[in-house]
Amino acid sequence: MIKPDKHTNLDTSVINVTAFVLTQFKRRPQIGYDELLSSIKKELSDSAAEMYPYAINFLYLLGKIEYQSDKDCFTINEA
Repeated sequence: MIKPDKHTNLDTSVINVTAFVLTQFKRRPQIGYDELLSSIKKELSDSAAEMYPYAINFLYLLGKIEYQSDKDCFTINEA
């Protein structure tokens, strides 16, 4: 899924959506789940929004973001 092939649309790939999410965190250190999803739909496309959960999981597994369930938002880990 992360390794592209000749049929992969790079604009809607997991890597591109992940990079977009990281640029959003450079603007603000804390972003809501729905707010981040709507910005992906607005800036990238609706088909890129399908990769949103995979991008979030990828960043979480790398330890780059954490989820705060009480606020329903993500925060970036600087360390």
